Amino acid sequence: MSKNELTKQDEDLSSSEFEGEELKDNHQFGSWPEVVGLVFTLFVCWLIFNFRG
Repeated sequence: MSKNELTKQDEDLSSSEFEGEELKDNHQFGSWPEVVGLVFTLFVCWLIFNFRG
């Protein structure tokens, strides 16, 4: 791997290169991280407003 390949940002990649990188990484989490983050955020907001007094 060249230094240029290691320091390329996502914005510098074409869409086909970006898709290739995503497929090569093989991370397919689905949408559960966003759902868990939303539930956690709502829980923290509830805690703040419930116990603030």
